[in-house]
Amino acid sequence: MITQRKRFFLLTMLAMALYLPSAWAQDGTMGDYFGGITSKLGRGLVNVLSSPFEIPCTISEEIYLNKSTGFFTGLGKGIVFMLRRMLVGVTEMGTFIIPMEPTLPVVCQSR
Repeated sequence: MITQRKRFFLLTMLAMALYLPSAWAQDGTMGDYFGGITSKLGRGLVNVLSSPFEIPCTISEEIYLNKSTGFFTGLGKGIVFMLRRMLVGVTEMGTFIIPMEPTLPVVCQSR
């Protein structure tokens, strides 16, 4: 029973992989499609790997803005921003088959 489920899942994924590129090929944008999905997959990987750097970057920004409470507010915001970047990165990697524009700026870039 498990092997039949695996086989069904693999055949479904194969059919989707074969159908989606042919649907966009009619527009003549096949190169744009593959460029878009590889870009999205790479963006997702970079977001996941660079997410821990949100904490020190946000701490330094907050210390610059608020000298006395900057560390603590920066730490809190940094953790939230790190979790957001991880979630967006995992979502982009999981849905890379659907091309999309970037949603987050690069880490340590002024907001």
